[in-house]
Amino acid sequence: MYTRERVNPIFLLSTISACALALSGCLESQSKGVNGFADPGTPSTNTPGSNAAPLISGVPSTSVSIGDVYSFTPTATDSDGDKLTFSIDNKPQWASFNSATGELSGQPTLGLEGDYTGIGISVSDGKASAALPRFSITVAQDTTPSANSAPLISGTPPGTATADYSYAFVPNASDPDGDSLSFSVQNLPAWASFDSATGKLSGMPRIDNVGMFSNILISVSDGQKTTSLRPFAINVQEMGNLSTTLSWTPPTENEDGSALTDLAGYKIYWGNTPGNYTKSARIDNPGISSYVVENLPAGRLEFVATSVNSAGIESDYSNPMTKVLN
Repeated sequence: MYTRERVNPIFLLSTISACALALSGCLESQSKGVNGFADPGTPSTNTPGSNAAPLISGVPSTSVSIGDVYSFTPTATDSDGDKLTFSIDNKPQWASFNSATGELSGQPTLGLEGDYTGIGISVSDGKASAALPRFSITVAQDTTPSANSAPLISGTPPGTATADYSYAFVPNASDPDGDSLSFSVQNLPAWASFDSATGKLSGMPRIDNVGMFSNILISVSDGQKTTSLRPFAINVQEMGNLSTTLSWTPPTENEDGSALTDLAGYKIYWGNTPGNYTKSARIDNPGISSYVVENLPAGRLEFVATSVNSAGIESDYSNPMTKVLN
């Protein structure tokens, strides 16, 4: 009669956690996969020849109240059709600048009142450049009696998700007045859930969810004013295009200390949420001691392994090993 013996988990807890899943080697090939301008604008510059300098125009607002959103995007064109990039001088500390679009935006908070002068926005086609007249922005307290400041929200949601892997995004939000905040979402993907108390959007898309989910809008409100992130999209992919190699030392004994004579193979489990292993691979050859896991997404992944005997009995999980793929 066959005696059921548990494969010794000590092997995997010691050898795979410290040796086997010390993931020998690095990543395998990834080929698989307006008022009061401070001074006149800088005139357009051009190099001799046929290249024409780009054109830039627009009148930025010169004031914003604490807690309100400021945004200005210039208009720029190039008669040669050259690719344009934008740059800025003397950017206010509370603002961000997009070098691809020229947008200057931000939401000043308490303590940042004052005049921000000499701001200059330029555009270049790589050969010639043009600039707007320099301008100033005055940040002031809202003088409206009992004025309420809009809440602040920021964050960059991941633009991709992979089927059978967890997706999560939590925005950063605060309120200058200390008001309680609540969150809302529009165009929530069918595979995701949303927490109105924290703004967390999370879920695990499946294969039948592969595709683009667009115009997702997360907003925060203090009960009087609402502020939103930019609309974003999540592209759900069927699989990733990265790979990594795991290696280990085969076990030699069972859990009770007896010799292991019927090792049949191994199982590897992994996922992108600690302790939640949504993917697995079975290895039916006990003679091998390494395995290439393919079709992995970018990001942080956690791996564990088990050994399996001829009766199909699995050991406990090894200690987890984390890899960051990019």
